Amino acid sequence: MSERGRDPIAARHASFREQRIAVKDEVSLRVVCWRPKTDEAGPPIVFVAGWVSIVAGWTDFLRALTRRHPVYYIETREKASAQFHKRRLRTDDFRMERFSEDVITACSRLPVDMEEAVVCGSSLGATVLLEALKHERLQARGAFLIGPANEFRIPVSLRWMPYLFPSPAYHVVKHFIVWYFRHFRVNVEEEPEQMQRYERTILSAHPLRIKLSGRAFMHYQVWPDLETVKAPARIAYASTDKLHASDDMTRMAETIQTADLLPCASNKYMHSAPLAEDIERFLAHLEAPPSEREPVRGPAPGHPAGAGRPPVFQEPTAP
Repeated sequence: MSERGRDPIAARHASFREQRIAVKDEVSLRVVCWRPKTDEAGPPIVFVAGWVSIVAGWTDFLRALTRRHPVYYIETREKASAQFHKRRLRTDDFRMERFSEDVITACSRLPVDMEEAVVCGSSLGATVLLEALKHERLQARGAFLIGPANEFRIPVSLRWMPYLFPSPAYHVVKHFIVWYFRHFRVNVEEEPEQMQRYERTILSAHPLRIKLSGRAFMHYQVWPDLETVKAPARIAYASTDKLHASDDMTRMAETIQTADLLPCASNKYMHSAPLAEDIERFLAHLEAPPSEREPVRGPAPGHPAGAGRPPVFQEPTAP
């Protein structure tokens, strides 16, 4: 079902519409679509954002990306936009496999040849894509992954919260969660914009769904079967981002034989318009003959980690 509303990123260079895709009999997701007003559009991009993330947090990046590419922005099932046609929601409704199955189904129902599309995701969205790409359940030309989460760390001292607090209490508890992120999980001095985004999304999250998904993710880890991801992948990360540790990104790129690393200046950069240029460079890498691509195994020039480590992507220098 297609809908027309207000474009959340006000991209005058692209046509905009919303649609709702049924991914299960009882669940439908909101998909926001942009198509550039040009006859020379590039390959489609399917984007999956992070846990309770909102479109406004990606405005600059999406405006830049939609100038050249059709973009399909899938909102996952924990977000308020998802519709559940069942009386009672349970923790099982928010396990990671449900999210990955949703994305696989949604992609199959988009007007897109997925073998020509690049999938892109951030944090939880990137992790969901990794799960979908395992065992090649989701086909894609490539995957551009922004700070994928390998697990969802909740301190032992706080693991009781998703179980004991009733959902209506979230309107009080959310202020404690913001305080916890500000003091223990985000580098506020170097990443103030990251904290602002988290505060905005935490305060606006759906109380019951964030509670149930918090329970469901508590014991999740990305590592099982990660080596079965075969799609070419580029993993963007920032050393200043405390929530998505650089060592975890390196381990992911070591495990996925077709992956390399893209160091970024900050989490702010990873939500900005220039990141769209990094996706263009990734596309150029995919389009190049195999003999002309930078290697996906073994160190890039100047990489200090030694043989067998994932390469750090570097822009080619002029001859």
